[in-house]
Amino acid sequence: MDKIEYRVLGDSGINVTAMGIGTQAWGKESFGYGSRYTEKDVFEAFQASLDAGVNFFDTSDSYAKGESERLLGKFFKNDGRPVVIASKFTKSKWYDPGNYKSPKDVLPAIDNSLNNLGLKQLDLYQMHYPESQSKINGYLDALAETVKSGKAKSIGLCNFSADRLRYAYEYLDKKGVTIASNQIGYNLLFRHPETNGLLKTCDELNVAPIAILPLAEGILTGKYRVGGLDYPKNVKSIMKVTQLDIFGTGHPTFWFKSLFKKPYELEREKLEPLFELMENIASSHQATIVQVALNWLLNSHPKMIYIPGAKNLKQVSDNLSSLKWKLTSDEFQKISKLERELWNNYK
Repeated sequence: MDKIEYRVLGDSGINVTAMGIGTQAWGKESFGYGSRYTEKDVFEAFQASLDAGVNFFDTSDSYAKGESERLLGKFFKNDGRPVVIASKFTKSKWYDPGNYKSPKDVLPAIDNSLNNLGLKQLDLYQMHYPESQSKINGYLDALAETVKSGKAKSIGLCNFSADRLRYAYEYLDKKGVTIASNQIGYNLLFRHPETNGLLKTCDELNVAPIAILPLAEGILTGKYRVGGLDYPKNVKSIMKVTQLDIFGTGHPTFWFKSLFKKPYELEREKLEPLFELMENIASSHQATIVQVALNWLLNSHPKMIYIPGAKNLKQVSDNLSSLKWKLTSDEFQKISKLERELWNNYK
């Protein structure tokens, strides 16, 4: 590919590169760069992304207790080139502690995010987690107000099931506000949005799907395959939580069974044939397994946007290289077919 492909955030009119950058690991407080990476490394990754044409960066008020937003704002100010910035309102929960507990906190939260980022308006402001049906209207009203007040150009959702997405869309549409996007768990090893109605609903409503965990917390890099590194505790935990489907997005594994069943993504011996195929395809393109996994994601859906993380030049270079070539239709089908066979044997 000579140029990075652009895709639109729903009906917002905002064009973003098909691959953006997720900034969950920007900051030392949580999922941080720690002793291995420095702020300089992350800034270099930011600049290299812009050099390659990437214009979309996703953050949250909860990432590293706001440090991710502050770093992104600092980098944007120091570099000066235009970017599209998305952030999120995160209600305090046991797995994501914070200060926000009700709909009345949404407007103060976006003010705080704007201050962290050094902006007067966010391009995309998202609700990080779904809320119960009895409480959701208040949050949707508050999100609509962020647009009407000019603090956000557009709004999006995260982790909403097909039914919840449709409800929220129809509720806000009556108020003259359109949902631009829904962040969903989606990658080569987690393809449930293809069958649980999520992608179909996004298409029907013209809501852009934004894939989170595009490399399955590093599993799709191949570094944990047979003969590779052991799975870190945090990767095991995230895969288990994902399997339990705490947001009710439509994981096809029975909940009680999933309590005791090893997550599919951690079945390294069973997944080895897939990694062997990806390795062979990567070799034919002088590419890497990472690039094959991201290239597959790019071609999985015409409106798909994905946001891998990047903390240094090597990571961002590998991610960006996935945009410079394209899987053939036959290669895409072979990968997709084998993965489905492995999943069906697992479940």
